[in-house]
Amino acid sequence: MNDTRPIYLDHGATSFPKAPGVSEAMVRFLASDAGNPGRGGHRLTVAASRSIESARERIAVLLGCDPERTLLGPGATFWLNTALAAWLGPGDRVVTSSLEHNAVMRPLRRLQRDRELQVVIAEGTTADAVPEPEEIRRLVTDGDTRLVVLSHASNVTGAILPVAEIAEAIAPVPVLVDGAQTVGSVPVNFDRMGLAALVCSGHKGLLGPPGVGLMLLAEGVDLEPLVRGGTGSRSESEEMPAHLPDRLEAGTPNGPGIVGLGAACGWLADRRVERVCDHEHRLVGRLAEQLREISNVRLHGWQGRTPHIGILSFTVDGCDSGELAAWLDRERGLMLRSGLHCAPAAHRRMGTFPHGTLRAGIGPFNTDAHVDALVAAIRHAATYGLE
Repeated sequence: MNDTRPIYLDHGATSFPKAPGVSEAMVRFLASDAGNPGRGGHRLTVAASRSIESARERIAVLLGCDPERTLLGPGATFWLNTALAAWLGPGDRVVTSSLEHNAVMRPLRRLQRDRELQVVIAEGTTADAVPEPEEIRRLVTDGDTRLVVLSHASNVTGAILPVAEIAEAIAPVPVLVDGAQTVGSVPVNFDRMGLAALVCSGHKGLLGPPGVGLMLLAEGVDLEPLVRGGTGSRSESEEMPAHLPDRLEAGTPNGPGIVGLGAACGWLADRRVERVCDHEHRLVGRLAEQLREISNVRLHGWQGRTPHIGILSFTVDGCDSGELAAWLDRERGLMLRSGLHCAPAAHRRMGTFPHGTLRAGIGPFNTDAHVDALVAAIRHAATYGLE
């Protein structure tokens, strides 16, 4: 077994390490501010409220959204389920893409069964399956499409979808975007994108802890809550408050996670997301170009022309991707993900179903040396097998 220091290349699943200051902020909250925000007026409640609202402000500033419409919850999956259940009624028509994660497809399929939803799939016309604005416009028939829901970038191929251009092309049909793979890794200014809502994870590109996700809502968008309960406000009423963020944030919030995410967003604001984006894009390009030189390696969904985040999927002829991933971890200290990546529709479209791919996910702390170590390992495996 190789005793080289492990190299983490699975940022499509979650970021590691987290941004500097995240763990310290979480420990500080638990040690000194861990009251229940809004539930009473004593000093710990006030301290918790201030810490959480300060974090909300940091997040909103980084992402270009009104803090009151920057909603905090348990994850991107929670917010996608909230938005889809609230937006889509019996018989409604929704347009989506073939690149979607199961956090979108599973709620849609359930609504298709329970509410006879019409689910229309944009397949894309190029090898990376990215739908163009004109394709979405053709699918959005006048008067009967309730919602368009799209990934901002594929978690299988890393290709970025032109969501702002699509939103402009189909206005006023609302666009809901799953930004789990992009927010923090590419510059986002929600107020300028023309979207109705954007959902993202806190633990991926934003470099925060797990268990926190965001939904950004445009002015004029009003959704019914998926979960109802205590908010610490309007306690005299047995109905949910009408004002945001309380209307959609029932229950005691994840204070440590939220302040940890706030610290991560502060770090990203100081470092600048543009620099992170350029760094990850350069490294994934370096990886793709070197892997292309290995004759029996196949890149999936990589064209080089389409904008990409730091994700690259590939296979090696004659090697099972799961066995290759285990060998890379065990023998070379390289941590990647193999399989279908919770996106079976994308793999069907790419022709890699049911076996899936090996996925490299590059983050802000990866280096040229990490990429080169992966290429050397893949070259060995492609030439000599998993010896």
